[in-house]
Amino acid sequence: MAAIMLLAIVSKTASAQEQLEANVQVDFVSKYMWRGQELGHICIQPMAGLSWRGLSFSVTGSTGFDKDDSDEIDVTLGYENSGFNVGLTDYWTSGQDYDGRDRYFYFDKAESAHQLEANLGYSCQWFSLQAYTFVWGNDFKYDSFRDSEYRVNGKRAFSTYIELGVPFYMAGLDWDVKAGITPFESACTRDKREDPSYFYADKLAIVMASARATKNFELGDMKVPVFAEFHTNPYTQKACFLVGVSIIPFR
Repeated sequence: MAAIMLLAIVSKTASAQEQLEANVQVDFVSKYMWRGQELGHICIQPMAGLSWRGLSFSVTGSTGFDKDDSDEIDVTLGYENSGFNVGLTDYWTSGQDYDGRDRYFYFDKAESAHQLEANLGYSCQWFSLQAYTFVWGNDFKYDSFRDSEYRVNGKRAFSTYIELGVPFYMAGLDWDVKAGITPFESACTRDKREDPSYFYADKLAIVMASARATKNFELGDMKVPVFAEFHTNPYTQKACFLVGVSIIPFR
């Protein structure tokens, strides 16, 4: 999944924003990391969105340069007021494992490559606390199975991810330190040997811990943040160091 919710528009409150505003941004990253998971190598991640009176609508994507990387399109509708926010995101990823799921306009609740995720959170100048739960799509527990006609039998996992972020300024850089947990067993798939592969984890676990440092530059009519991030997954014992740059036209 795309680090796309992290790129979603943060809308202004109704008292501060009376006019419709448009946003556009492009990120280039050396590795695509999302909630402790490696989802691709070098890639480009564009975003475009609209916001008005606390409402926001954005479309984000991710396209890799490696032939094995998947394409991703995410559509987010959200609302923010006084620091509190709610939203709904539709994730779609190409390269699915059987016929039908790779089509964008295919919406079978168990077979579609689309997944819907609801989120609720609060942000202020000192911290951000966000919770995300999948509510529709291919998100089933370990005891689920797919029959010869690809029908899924089993219970929904409602895979959930909760993240705390703390931003601060130090030594001329903007820092953002984050930690994410899953509070219970998430969705699971099994390969031909019946080995389980959990989306987040099979229990309460810390699945992401990261620290990002950003330096902001201006280039003509554009803001160009350059960032470096140490991204880890304590549950899987994996870690990586990535770099990236954003291109943000001034309004």
